[in-house]
Amino acid sequence: MTAVLFRNQQNIRRRLMVASSVSALSLMGLAHAVDEIVVTAQFREQSLQDTPIAITAVSGDEIENKALSNVAQIAATAPNVTVTQASSGFSGVAAYVRGVGQLDSSFALEPGVGIYVDDIYHGVMVGSLFDLLDLDRVEILRGPQGTLAGKNSIGGAIKLFSRKPQGDGSGYISGTYGSYDRIEVRGAYDVKLTDEAFLRVSAFSKRRDGHVKVLDFACDRPSEVLPSDTFPNEYVGPDCEIGRIGGVESWGLRAALRLVPRDDLEINIFGSIVRDDSQSPGVEQTQTTDPRFLPTRPYTYYGTFTSFPGWSVESLATAHTESIGGQIDWEISDTLKLTSITGYENINSTATIDLDGGPTGELLTLNRTPYHQFTQELRLNGEFGDGLLEWTIGGFYFDSQGDVAGRVYSFPVLNWLQDDPVSTTSKSVFAHAILHPIPNMSIIGGIRYTDDEKSYTFSRINPDTGAPADVVGVLEGVGGSFSGDSIDYRFGVDYRFADELMAYAQFSTGYKGGGVNPRPFIPNQVVPFEPERVDAYEVGFKSNFLDGRARLNVAAFLNKYKDVILIDTNGYPGGPTDPDWFPLSAVPFNAGKADIKGFEVETILEPAPGFTLEGSLSYLDFEYQTLDMNATASGIAADFVPPFAPEWQWSVSAAYEFSLESGAAITPRVYAEHQSSVYTDPVNAASNFVEGRTTVNANIAFRSHDGGWEAIAGVTNLGDKHYYTNAFDLLTINGTVSNVVGRPREFFVTLRKNF
Repeated sequence: MTAVLFRNQQNIRRRLMVASSVSALSLMGLAHAVDEIVVTAQFREQSLQDTPIAITAVSGDEIENKALSNVAQIAATAPNVTVTQASSGFSGVAAYVRGVGQLDSSFALEPGVGIYVDDIYHGVMVGSLFDLLDLDRVEILRGPQGTLAGKNSIGGAIKLFSRKPQGDGSGYISGTYGSYDRIEVRGAYDVKLTDEAFLRVSAFSKRRDGHVKVLDFACDRPSEVLPSDTFPNEYVGPDCEIGRIGGVESWGLRAALRLVPRDDLEINIFGSIVRDDSQSPGVEQTQTTDPRFLPTRPYTYYGTFTSFPGWSVESLATAHTESIGGQIDWEISDTLKLTSITGYENINSTATIDLDGGPTGELLTLNRTPYHQFTQELRLNGEFGDGLLEWTIGGFYFDSQGDVAGRVYSFPVLNWLQDDPVSTTSKSVFAHAILHPIPNMSIIGGIRYTDDEKSYTFSRINPDTGAPADVVGVLEGVGGSFSGDSIDYRFGVDYRFADELMAYAQFSTGYKGGGVNPRPFIPNQVVPFEPERVDAYEVGFKSNFLDGRARLNVAAFLNKYKDVILIDTNGYPGGPTDPDWFPLSAVPFNAGKADIKGFEVETILEPAPGFTLEGSLSYLDFEYQTLDMNATASGIAADFVPPFAPEWQWSVSAAYEFSLESGAAITPRVYAEHQSSVYTDPVNAASNFVEGRTTVNANIAFRSHDGGWEAIAGVTNLGDKHYYTNAFDLLTINGTVSNVVGRPREFFVTLRKNF
C-alpha cells in the first residue's frame, strides 16, 4: 500500500485501538470511548472524525439496538434530513436534505438526494424506502455531493453498505411480534466455501395490518345517506369495516459472494430479490368534494377504490425488485488501486389512490411503473510523492428505461390509459485530489463533468373505445426530449489542531437534472425545464474530548440555490388570460433563486460506564431571492418555503447498560425525535400544512453473557400521538386533500439468536 494509505489505515487503527483499550478499562469501572465508524465518502476509507464533510453515520449494531427498520427511521435522527413515505398517489419516498430534494417519486423526474446501495446508484425514488437488511452501516452525507456522489446528489446522499462475507460461520435468526399482527422474521448466515471464496446469505419477511380502517359510509353514517346516492356493494364486516390501508407485506432475499484469489485482488458479487406487496399509504381525507365523507374520528377512511362506472382496484403500493451487482478491487501496485462497480436493477411498482376519499367513485388512479437501470463506475486511486498527494480519477455511466403507465379516471370528463416510455442516459468523468502540504493539513479539490439525455413519448387512450381519449387524447404520440450537461467542483481545506479537534471549510456545487413535463394535459404543456443548481459554502469542526468519552460535531452552511424546480398546478404557463392556458396543470418549471442557511450539531456522550447519551439539532432558514413570472402566476410568494423544509429538527436518546452477575446485560433505551411544521407543496396553504411533531420511542434489551441470545421489548410512538407525515393537496384541481397519517402507539417483542 502507499504511504498515505498506510497512514490513513494506521490512523483508523490507532483510534479503534484507543476505543477498544478504554472499552476494556470500562470493565474495571472507567467510562469508555465513543466508538469510531469508518466511512468511504471521499473514495477511500477514513474515520468519520477525519472526514471533512457533514456526515451522519450509523453502524449496523446501532440499527439493531434501536430496532430501526427502514431508511426513514434513520433519517429522523440526522439533522436537516427528511425522508418520508410519498403522498398517496405514488409508491416511493420523498427525500430532502437541507431543504433540497424531490417531492414527486415519479422516475420521469430526477431525485434531489442520491441513494446508493453498496456504492450503486439507485436512480429513482420508487422502491427507495429500503428495508434495513443485514447492513454494516449507513452514511448520510449532507450538502451537495456533485463531485463525490455525482448525479442528482444536490441536497446530499444516503448510502447503505451491506455486510461483506467473512467465512467465519457467523449468523443470526430473529423473530418479531407486535401490534396490528406484526410478524417479522430475519436471518443471515456467513459460510466459508474455500480458502478463497466466502458466501453470506440473508433474508427477511414481514407483515403488519394497516392502521387506517376503510369504512362503509352507508353502514357507518346511515342518517347522512341521500336518496340519490349510489354506492358500491361491499362486504361489511364488524364495526362497518370493509378493509384496511397502510398495511405492510414484503419479503426479500440477498446473497453475497466474496472472492479473494490473490492478495491484491478482491471480487464481490451480490444479488437480491424483494417483493413488497404493501397496501396504499394510510391516509385520512381532510378535504373532499362532498363534506359528508370527511372522517369523524382518527384512522378512518371512506374511499372504496371503485370508480363511478364500476372500475375497481385494490389498495396497493407495491414494488417488486431484482438487482445484481459486483465490485472488483485490484491493487495494481503499492501506489495504484483500480475499482470497478457494476449494477443492474429491475423494478415493477404499482400504486393506487382513491382521490375523492369517499364512496362515490369520482376520482380513481392506478399508476404502474416498470423500470430498469444499468450503472457502471470505474475509479483509479493513487498516491504521489510519498503521501504528498492522494488522487482519484474515474468515470460513470447510467442508462435507464421505464414506462409511466396506468389509468386515470376523473368524473365526468377524464378517463384514460397511459403508457409513456421514458429513456435516460447519463455519462460523467471526475477527478478528486487531497494534498497534504504540511502535517495535519489537507487541501481538497474535485471536479466532475456530466452529460444527460432524456426522451419521452406520451399516450392517452380511452379504455372503453381504444381511441384517443377525450380532452387529453391530443397527446397521443406526442414526444419530448431534454439534453444538458453540468460541471461541478469542490474546494476545501481542513486542519487537525490536535488529535481531538479537526476544523474544515469548503465550497462545493451540485445539480439536479432537468427534463420534460411528465404529466401534460395538452401538447403546449410538453415543455422542458432546466437543471437546478446549488453553490454551497460550509464550515465546521469535528471533536472528541473528555478522554474520548464525548464527541461534538458542528457544521454551518449557506446554499445559493438557483433555477429551483417547482411544479405549477394553476394552468401553466401564464394564467387564464394566456391563450396557451389550460385549467389543469402539473408542469415543472424553474422558479428562481433562493438562499438556504443553517447549522447542525451532533453529539455523543458516555459520562459513565454503560451510560450513553446522543443528540442532534438543526436549524434551516429558506428565503427566495427572486421568482420568475411562472412562479408568481402559480401563486408562489416570496415568503413561501419549499416542501419538507422544517425550520427546526432535533433528536435525543439515552441508554444505560446494567451488567448482571452472570455476565448478561439489560439495557433500557429511550429516544425522541422532533420536526417543526412543514408545507408539502410549493404553493404554501393550509391544505398542505403539516404540523410539527415530537414522537418518543422506548425499548429494553437483554443480552446473554455470551451474546448468543438477545431480546428486545419496545414501544413506538409512546405518547400515541396522532400526526401527519405528508399531504397530497389537490384542492385547487379537484377539491380533495389526503394526508398520510403516522402509525399510532405500537408494541413489539423481538427474540434473536446469534451463532
